[in-house]
Amino acid sequence: MGQTLLVEKIDFADVSVVNYDEGPLADNQIRVDIGPFALTANNVTYMVTGDQIGYWHVFNPAAYDLGSEEQGRMPVWGYAVVRESHFDGIEAGRRIYGFFPIAKSMDMQPGKLNAHGFADIAAHRKGLHGLYSNYSFTDADPSYGVHSDLQPVLRPLFTTSFLIDDFLADEGFFDAEQVLLLSASSKTALGTAYCLKASDQKPVIGLTSGGNKDFVDGTGFYNDVFAYDDIAAMDNTKKTVIVDMSGNMGVIRNLESHFGDSLTYICRVGISHWQEAAKAPPKRTDTPTAFFFAPDRAKQRIGDWGQAGFAKNLGARWMPFLDSANAWLTIEKQTGIEAVLENYKDLLNGHSGPDKGYLFTL
Repeated sequence: MGQTLLVEKIDFADVSVVNYDEGPLADNQIRVDIGPFALTANNVTYMVTGDQIGYWHVFNPAAYDLGSEEQGRMPVWGYAVVRESHFDGIEAGRRIYGFFPIAKSMDMQPGKLNAHGFADIAAHRKGLHGLYSNYSFTDADPSYGVHSDLQPVLRPLFTTSFLIDDFLADEGFFDAEQVLLLSASSKTALGTAYCLKASDQKPVIGLTSGGNKDFVDGTGFYNDVFAYDDIAAMDNTKKTVIVDMSGNMGVIRNLESHFGDSLTYICRVGISHWQEAAKAPPKRTDTPTAFFFAPDRAKQRIGDWGQAGFAKNLGARWMPFLDSANAWLTIEKQTGIEAVLENYKDLLNGHSGPDKGYLFTL
């Protein structure tokens, strides 16, 4: 008997746990046992943008006869092990990494098989960006063996961080003198700050809650850190580009008011403060603003550098960052749906601590 978590698309706090009969495995498919997988604030962003970008379609409950179109399954990054295979070339026991639903198991329809992995080519997943339908064989990539518990928590987020740094540098930082990261304690912001500090082109400023300020300072990734209540104390004469991980438009409007014409660009990345996203006061400036979609940037850079070049450039930043995480991130492993639900509630309410990561298996 399988088990999965369904979320009401109009109210993320309204969740239900559904049991399902796996039934016989179809021809040319594989069945995987999912876990461990990570839950981070990035998963909330997936739900907020579920219809616009297509995240709700990835594991559409209706396509699996599990629920209605009003419900969705929040995607997570993690591992799975092939339990049963009716597909030539993928044997039982193989471990894979990629995008999964919160569930005990999943049937997949492999295609585009190569030495490194495969794609799930199920009909309802057509049209989605390849990043979300491709799966890696962990035994074909030795990097998965390094800090393996940290990988599901940080790997997908750091790829976005690396691409943000690359984008800003490619755009000349929009003529800014400094980079301001909102929700500075978030793992995507920490990765971005790490990359920016490593390239040492512009000072990196963090904006976070008062309770997280000491933690953010302690990472050493930022040149300076301010709490949200201290925006008025920030130097507003320096030209500044904002990278926003939170989606809290009230904070954005306060920053627009404080910096005025010194703001050169607002790069919107995440919407972890999902309940505040729709509470935006009228815009006060004409600062150029755009949403950053990492898969499109990755596609561009793979075209520029080639797949091997992209992997080399990413790895040059990723592996040192992964090593650094041992000093500031503790991973907790938990089992069972109740543990998932408790962590999920903390994520929705913004109560997850920045110094911890969680891995789950149902």
